[in-house]
Amino acid sequence: MLRLLPLLSLLPLAAACGEAAAMDPVMLTSACADGVAGEVWESAGWPPSPRCDWLPFDGRTTVELAHDLGRTPRDVSIYLSFDPDGHMSTPAAGDLARIVGVDESTVQLRNETNEDFFLKVVLR
Repeated sequence: MLRLLPLLSLLPLAAACGEAAAMDPVMLTSACADGVAGEVWESAGWPPSPRCDWLPFDGRTTVELAHDLGRTPRDVSIYLSFDPDGHMSTPAAGDLARIVGVDESTVQLRNETNEDFFLKVVLR
């Protein structure tokens, strides 16, 4: 029993390492949103994109994007950059951008890291 005491003292820490409590999503809108109804929708253009910047995607934040695709997307592609113009972007993976929810009018994404990024979403 004495050997278990040190392990039992770690249980509260292990429970604290679980997923953070759900937060209300931050609604983002993009002046750059473009697409063909029913086919493709994207939140911003590719660099150089002088029209407007990619969307802020702060660490530990859930964002919600409204789209006008007119249906639930079959594919959600997520790209991240450290630059607001999308320069040197890369596809997101894992905790960088979790897909929380997708329906016929919105997409919810969660940044499970502590790093701030800029975001581009392409829906098909």
